[in-house]
Parts: sequence; structure tokens; C-alpha cells
Amino acid sequence: MKQRLFVILTCLVFLAVQGLQAQVRFDKKKLYNVCSVKYPGKAWSYSGSAPNVKLATVSESDKQQQWSITDLSGSFRLINPFENRAVRAADNALAQVAEVNGSDEMQLWLIKPVGEYVQLIPSNKAQWVASCREDGTIALVDVAKAGTSKETLFRITASKVAAPASASGAAREKVYWEDETRFEENKEKGHATYIPYFSEQEMLADKEFYATPWVYNQSKAMMLLNGDWYFNFVPQPSERPLDFYKEDYDVSSWATIPVPSNWEMQGYDRPIYCNVEYPHSNTPPYIDARKGFNDGGKNYGINPVGSYVRYFNLPEGWDKQRTFIQFNGIYSAALVYLNGKYVGYTQGSNNVAEFDLTSYLRPGQNKLAVQVFRWSDGSYLECQDMFRMSGIFRDVYLYNTPLVSVRDHYITSRLDASADYRQGEMQVELTLDNRGRLKGEKELVVRLSDPSGKVVAETEQTVRFSERETTCKVKTDFRVKNLSLWTAETPNLYTVSVIQRAGGKDEMAFSTKYGFRDIEVRGPLVYINGKRVFFKGVNRHDSHPLYGRAVTVESMLQDVLLMKRNNINTIRTSHYPNASKMYAMFDYYGLYTMDEADLEDHANQSISDMPSWIPAFVDRIDRMVLRDRNHPSVIFWSLGNECGGGNNFQACYDAAKRLDPRPVHHESARDGKEFGGNRFSDLYSKMYPSMGWMDQYVNSFDKPMFICEYAHAMGNAIGNLTEYWNSIESSSSTIGGAIWDWVDQAIYEPVEIKQGNYAGRLHTGYDFPGPHQGNFCSNGIIPATREETPKLKEVKAVYQYIKFRLENNDKNGNEVTVSLKNTYNFTSLADFDLRWETVKDGYVVGADSMQLADVAPYDSVSLTLPLSGADLKKASKNGEEVMINLTVRQRKATVWAGAGHEVAQKQFELTSRAGLPELRINARVPKLAVKKEGQSLTVGNGFVDAAFDTTTGRMTALRLNGLDVIYGGEGFIFDNHRWIENDRFEKTENGLEPTGTCEAVEEASGNVVVKTVRKGSLCDTEITYVFYPGGVMDMDVKLTPKTADLRRTGLVCSVNAGLNNVDYYAYGPWENYNDRHAGCMVGRYRTTVEDMVVPYVKPQSMGNREGLRELKLTNCQGRGVSIQTEGGVSFSALRYTDADLMKANHLWELQERPCIILHLDALVRGLGNASCGPETMLKYKIPQMPFSYKLRFSACD
Repeated sequence: MKQRLFVILTCLVFLAVQGLQAQVRFDKKKLYNVCSVKYPGKAWSYSGSAPNVKLATVSESDKQQQWSITDLSGSFRLINPFENRAVRAADNALAQVAEVNGSDEMQLWLIKPVGEYVQLIPSNKAQWVASCREDGTIALVDVAKAGTSKETLFRITASKVAAPASASGAAREKVYWEDETRFEENKEKGHATYIPYFSEQEMLADKEFYATPWVYNQSKAMMLLNGDWYFNFVPQPSERPLDFYKEDYDVSSWATIPVPSNWEMQGYDRPIYCNVEYPHSNTPPYIDARKGFNDGGKNYGINPVGSYVRYFNLPEGWDKQRTFIQFNGIYSAALVYLNGKYVGYTQGSNNVAEFDLTSYLRPGQNKLAVQVFRWSDGSYLECQDMFRMSGIFRDVYLYNTPLVSVRDHYITSRLDASADYRQGEMQVELTLDNRGRLKGEKELVVRLSDPSGKVVAETEQTVRFSERETTCKVKTDFRVKNLSLWTAETPNLYTVSVIQRAGGKDEMAFSTKYGFRDIEVRGPLVYINGKRVFFKGVNRHDSHPLYGRAVTVESMLQDVLLMKRNNINTIRTSHYPNASKMYAMFDYYGLYTMDEADLEDHANQSISDMPSWIPAFVDRIDRMVLRDRNHPSVIFWSLGNECGGGNNFQACYDAAKRLDPRPVHHESARDGKEFGGNRFSDLYSKMYPSMGWMDQYVNSFDKPMFICEYAHAMGNAIGNLTEYWNSIESSSSTIGGAIWDWVDQAIYEPVEIKQGNYAGRLHTGYDFPGPHQGNFCSNGIIPATREETPKLKEVKAVYQYIKFRLENNDKNGNEVTVSLKNTYNFTSLADFDLRWETVKDGYVVGADSMQLADVAPYDSVSLTLPLSGADLKKASKNGEEVMINLTVRQRKATVWAGAGHEVAQKQFELTSRAGLPELRINARVPKLAVKKEGQSLTVGNGFVDAAFDTTTGRMTALRLNGLDVIYGGEGFIFDNHRWIENDRFEKTENGLEPTGTCEAVEEASGNVVVKTVRKGSLCDTEITYVFYPGGVMDMDVKLTPKTADLRRTGLVCSVNAGLNNVDYYAYGPWENYNDRHAGCMVGRYRTTVEDMVVPYVKPQSMGNREGLRELKLTNCQGRGVSIQTEGGVSFSALRYTDADLMKANHLWELQERPCIILHLDALVRGLGNASCGPETMLKYKIPQMPFSYKLRFSACD
């Protein structure tokens, strides 16, 4: 009876599920009406450009009532195909329509059956449900309170209105580049990178490539085809030359183009910056002009086609063997021909494309022809946040092998944890290619050499092959011991050499660098060689200001070295595989790598749930893994970026795991949660969390959490990085993060490149045709020209691996005790020296150094350091500021930095500075004269002279020892304006009342006190000026904010333009802010007003220095003004106002003012990360409380 009841219940559940599925299944070729149950005859509609969804009388003539309903893994988008708008759950709890955006998860809805009706629930706001108001507005109300009230019930019915052709997927002939099922033809299967030589002797003679396999090799079995190719460009496929590949087609009149390159950077068509959009129509798999942006191809080609031709002579003897061609990268699709014959087709822009040319080649001259399409169905999977560019943009070469040869090699190892991972087993699996079905045998030698070049293992075996098989696999196993392990800190590389012989004679040889290391996901943490590792990372796009996405080897190497020198240990190859030679750099220099597939359907994530696309998805995973799985630097595979949680990724995950066991990351698959990686992933993943989110979640995961993008580095950015890493390093389940991103994707204008006048004139997204997201491509820690920056120095300081703590400050013994904690995983502190400097009032007065002891990872050492040059007890009594600067430096050179390279720093204050001393009156100087004339008040005696506007209380002139300081009557006044891309605050007004008060008092001492008061809606200011006959002026500044939403609270004035030499005693030498100064130390620094400019692509507020003690502005003769401070003060000195910077699109457009704009602030709001992420943390905002500080002005002569 129980069994029968179970069967009945099972059947009922099955029928219920079937009914549910039937209820929420919609025909993609049909349109639907969403009709109200509460208000019969009414359906969802809208009007206007950004309207609310409202009920309207059902009408076939009302196109705004017609919705196509598309499925995405159980969620749905309601799209009006006539206007390309979708219903979204707005933050104001209303249903609204907006342009379809595949990355906007608020456009996803759950359609829940309730009997014969449905409820519509936002997928990512499951506490809401759509409900009809009496006025017809569709509001979002609490689902628990609403229950199944009639207001929340709807009937979705098929409309009689026909879908427009583009929406219904009207049939049109599919061509290669518009067919998602045809993404390759005759293309070689992916395999590990290798460069063959004809013999082992030749391989070993190519010493530079053998040691550093990213340089161009000297193999005689390889022919590089980089260089000038004949080139023809047309704006759309219908105009392309169809017969150009034929041998009798004359291309001698064509222009030439360098390969590799992007043709847009060579002046053909235009670069297009897109983030979450397609520059073409969103009608997969078809490519049409995007309405409103490129109607009729008015701004750029609809689908440009570049036709390339290259002639080459086949080296002697190659015709007797097998020859392949390898394209390392082509955007976005290409047809390949040789000697008038079709060879094959490729998509997958950042994956290697190889073809077997053997049957098409001939001795002597050969004609290679390649036709490249800017857009293809593959472009729907390449919707990354970047400049979209085209062409053959990576290396192209031929290589020659025996007719039967080793085609692939896969190196794996299993290390013994009980032996500290220094012994274990290694396997090399070789795949022998016998596509010609020949019969015979080969001798295969596999040799393992240690990092010093010593051979530590070798095998030789004879492999027989026959016409019955086209491939065979050969496995070689080694027992290895006494291993030097690979980590990012200790990138020890062994060399695996494979030599193929026939009849005892070498016929092919190649080598691969290999590192022994163990990866283990243990609960919510990741361990490398048994040690928990924090991944201190960055995201990096391929980008070069002159060459676009055709990045040079020199630029790649520069990036890697800069990362290593600034304590970065992880790179996420966002959002596609990099050129293969870059992974050789990651291996050699030591960078943990998240290798990311070229998969991002950002603007149409429904594609990730379309089964017809699965083979194309999986192909991109296969090729990435097969190429890169021998690299020890690759720790994680990533299935793509912002590509939705569609079920296609189950096939991708399975494909990656089938080929290699490394952990898999998938940022998407949020499933209604506040983080991704819930399916198809061995890690959780999060983008741009706030510190509130970090505090709530970092310890709560059952598998590792990786913050795949954070600290959005757009413009003047990277606030509160210290807080992020305090949270990560104290967490029990968060393994690290990658800053977005490494380098600005700014480029030079191709027209100006041709004209030769591009230098210093970087361009960004808004300089090129849309759709674009402004300057959102310039998010780099470093600029496109790759100089070090204040942001980079902050990253270096926060990511550093040595933590300092001041344990004891012994003023009597004139010494300090500091603790150094080693947070490296695999490096002893014995590899470093410690240098300490005694700094008194900003001057280094003593220094010493020592070699650090053998402190193991995660151990600490306490050191007592004697101080020289300052007496702490005396300094404390006298109010002198004494600090100790600690720096840790490499004792010996490494491959990435020389001996003495600084890896960590810290500064501690030992004694505090006193306030400004009282001044004595000099009776021998002239008395100060005070005059009032009309609205003017003057004070002066020749040593110090000042003027005020008595109506406003503003100082209008200041002269010290005969030198004018204030320019143009623009003395000190409250200012609140600060504009950065993290905080686009456009209100320039200061909120001050039109008038203030100004009163002068002549004191018996001979001093003159001028008190000014000015009220304001934002802040009240009270400035008391004290003039001393000896030529000194004090300013006591009191500021009373009226709001907690100020950007700065302080004063601004205009200063004599000639005073452009800047000496300051403050945090430096880099620009810094209250939430970004870990990379700076308090000291005395010298610069100029011009050099205080930070070259952000989009000009913005810049140049701030926190903790000002003293500032000197002088002219070329050394004359000027000295400003000493008491209390907290920051300053900046530029030739531009913040409004000037805000309004300019480029630095070169800025017009210098005939003065210096000097800010002296009590507090400047922190930077935060709000260009994409959380705003400034509360503790770094300006509180609504009184502030005061004091300034002392005197002449410099």
C-alpha cells in the first residue's frame, strides 16, 4: 500500500512539474500580452522614453503592449521587440522599461504559476512581486504580505500581433560568419604550445629561447610570417573581393598593412569602445547595423572585411614533411586560402587557430590569403569591456614537422604532501600524430632537467605505428625527488625536452618549461604546496596606446615586471586567453594566473542558455585548456565573464574538468544571491563588494570566495584598499581578489598617428563612435603609457608581504622595538635587509641597516633598533616630530628586480610635533597701519601687507616682503567642489551668503587682528588673521559644516603664478588622500606645480597631499611664501580649478590659468570606489562637526 501511494504521489508531482513547465514555456517566434486579473481587459503597456509600466486597454494597435518572452535558466526577459526595451524592477519599487541590457539582472523575472494565472517576481528581488495599483501603475510589493491577491495575478496570452522580422528570427540564408554552429572548419585540435627544431643540437643552440621562451626563436623548422601583408578593406561583406585568393588575382596595387596589427589603428574604419553593448545589432547570430548608432553604416562599417595576402617561399626540404600555419589571434572570423584553394575557417578571436597546409603547399613561392570579418556570430561571445578592434593581431607563423610526429604533450605530477611536496611522480603524455596512416616506428626521448640544467630523469622508448590508427598516446612516468618547487615567490622551472628520432637520427625536438607545484582546494581555502595562499591580483586587458590590442612582447614584459616589482602575485587574464608567450613570462617570473576563456555574451546573456551555441562555447574552453595546461602559473580556469548562468556552462565546466583537474571559476550563476559561482564553479565569485558586504560575508562560505573584480581604478581611485585586505587576510573563506584593472585602455587617435602628431594626446571611449560608456575603458592602476602612479604605490604597500608593528618606543634608551611578521608563503626574511632612518622634522638625520634573520613564513621577529641623529626624550620635550622609516629590501638580485629593490615599507611616529610657537614682537620694525576706505580694509608696514573686501570679508591681497602672494583679488574662501570619476560631484557653488563681516582690531602689542565671518548653506567660515609687524601672518580657521555630504572643507585661493616651485613637508611623494596613503610617508619633498598634475585620461581633481606640516612656494630666484600649519591640513597646488578639470575631456585641452590654485583643506573626502562599486566609506567622509586649523605665513628669501 505504501509503495502504491508513493507511486501515485510521484506521478502527481511529475504532472504538477510538467504543468508548471508548460505554463512557463513561451514560443520565441510569438508575442504575448500580460493581462491583469484584477482589471479585466487591461494589459501591461508603457509610453515615453523612460516610463513606468502601466495598464492600458488591450489593443492590437498598441505596440507597447507586445512582449517577446525569452528564457534564461528559468528566468525570463519581457522584451518589446519594436523598441528593444525590457521590463525591469527599478530601485523605486516600480516596474519600468529600459533598453535591453543583457547584464542587467533586474530585467530578469520569475514567472510563478498560481493556478491558471501567474505572478511575476524579480529574479534578484524575490521578496517583491508585481502588483497593479488603482492608477494602473505596476508596483513591486512585499510578496509575503501580498500573498495571491488579485492585484498580483496576471494572465499571459499569445498576441495576434506578429513579431517583427528581427525578433522572430525570420529565416535568412546563413553564411559562415552568421552561423553559431559553424565556428571552425578544417581547424587543428588545440594542443600545448611548442616550437619544433630539426634536432636537439639546434634546439640547445637557441639559448635565449630555450631559457626564456617568449622571445622570437631561431628554429629552422619555423618561419615567422609577421611583417607587411597586402591589404584590402571594405565596409561590408557584399563589397569584399571574392576571388582575391586565386593565383591570377593581382594584388600588387593594394596597400600594405603590418601583421600583427589592428586595422583600426592603421587608419581603416574606427576603434569602438563598448562595455555592456554590441556595436552591431543584437540579433544573434546575424550581424546588422545597430539602429540609432550606425544606421546605414554612417559611423563605421556595418561589418567590415579585411582581405590579406602574403607571399612566401617554402624553405628547402619542407615539402617532404608536414607544415602547419598558426594564427595566434584574429578578430573575429577568418577564411584561409593557400595557392587558390580553400583551407579552412576560424572563429574564437583569442584562441589559437592552426591549419595543416601540407597538401596545399608547393616548393618555391606560395600565396597565402586570409579574409577577416570584423564581426561574426562569435562576436556575440566577445562582448568584453574594451575597444573592439579587428584583424590579424597576434603572431602568424609556419612550422614544419615529420609526417608522423609528436603533436601534443601533457605534463602532470603528483607530489607527496608527507615529503613537503618535494618528491612524487611525474607523467608526460605524448600524442603521436599519424594522420597519413603510415606504418613504422619512432624513438621518443623524454628528458627532465632541473633549474640549473642538470639532467635528473630520462627515458627512451620505441613507438610503433600503423595505418590502422591516426593517433596514439605514449606515457612516460618519472619518480622525482629533492624538487625545487614552483610558486609565484619561487618560480623554479624545470625543462622537459622531447626528442623524436627515426633510425637513431634526430628529426624533431622541442622543450617546455615546467614547474612542480600542488594545488588543493581544501574546504573554503586554496593551498599551494600545502600553504594557504592569498591571491593579490589584478585584471589585465591586452591594450597598447599605439598598437591597440596588438600588444608587443616588450609591453607584455613591462607589465609582468611592473606587477612583480609592486607585490602583485596574481593576474586574471580578463577576459580571454592572452598570447601564449605571456604565460611563459608568468611561469618564469612567478604570477599565479586565472586563465579566462574568451566567453562574454554580456549584452545578451540568454545565449548562454541556447543549446545550439553549446559546441561554440565548449570549443573555446577546450582550446584554452589544451594550450595552457602545462603552465605551472595557471592555478584556475575561468569559464568567462559576465555571461550569465545559462546551462551551456554545465558543458563548459565538464569540458574543463575532462581535460584538466584544476579549480574552475565562473563569475556568473548568481541564482538570486549577492555573489556568483553558485553553479559550474569550484569557487564563489564577487564583483565590487562594499566593506559592509565584506564584513558580513568573508567568513561565511563553504567553498573559496574570490573577489574577481574590486577597487575599480578609474581615474583618481582605489580608496580603502587597506580595509579590503584587512578583511581578506583575517577571513576564513576568502582567498583574495583582482583589482579592476591593470592599465588604462586609452589609445592614440589613428588619424593623428598617421600624421605623426599623436604624442601626449591619448584618446578614450568618448572620442570614438558609440555606443560607448564614456571613459569607462580607462580604469587602470597605471596609464596606457605604463609609468608608475600613486595608485600603483598604494597597491604595492597594501599587498606587501611584511607586516610591521611598533612594540616599544623607549625614549630614555633612544631606541625602538619593532615586530616584523613574514607573510610570504615560501620565502624567508633572510633574503632581505632592513634599513631604518631617523627622521626629525622631516629631515633624515640618521640611518642604519641590518640583514634580517632566517624568519620563516608566518613567523615574526622583534628587533630593537637604536636611533641616531635625534634624542627622543629631548625631542618630545621640545615638540619636535621624530619618525622612523622602515624599508625592507632584497639582498640579492632576482630575475624581476635588482639587489636593493624595496619590497615593504612602514613609518611610525615616535614623538609628536608641537603647535606653532608664539611669536615675539620685534620693536625695531615699523608699526602696522590699518586703513578703511569704502569697502576696502588694508593692513601693512612693508614687511607684510594685506587687503580685504569688507562686504564679504575675503582677503583680496597679500604681500610678504614686497612679493605679491595673492593673485587677482582671489584670497582665501571656502570651497566644496571636488570632481573625480569615483564621485561625479558637479555642484561648484560654495553656498556662501553674499556678504560677511570684517573687523580689525589693533592690539597693544602692535599686532593687528582681522576677524572675518561668513555664513553659508554648506558651511560657516570664521577666519581670524593675525598680522605681526615682523612680516608674519597667522590664520586661525574655523569651519562649521551644515551637512555631512561635503567633498572638502577648507579654503582655496589664487596665488602668484611665478611661485611654481613646491617644497612641502607632508605625506608624499605621491598624490594621496585620507583613504589612500599607505604607499606614502611623511617627509620633505620637492616638486613643481606642473609636476603635481597626475595625467589621468579624463582630467579630474588631483594632486592632494595629506598631513601638511609646512609648504613653501617659491619663484626661480628662491623668493616666495612659507606656510606652516597647526592641526590637520591637506593641500594641492595646480594651475587649474576643479571646475576646469571637471569640464575638460583631455589634459591637452586644459588652459592654464595665470595663477596657481592653492587648496588648504581641513579635510577632503576620501576617494572610495564608486565609479563601479561602493562610495566612500563613512569614516573617510567629512562629518558634520566643527573643524579648525592654523596657518602661519612668512616670506621666503
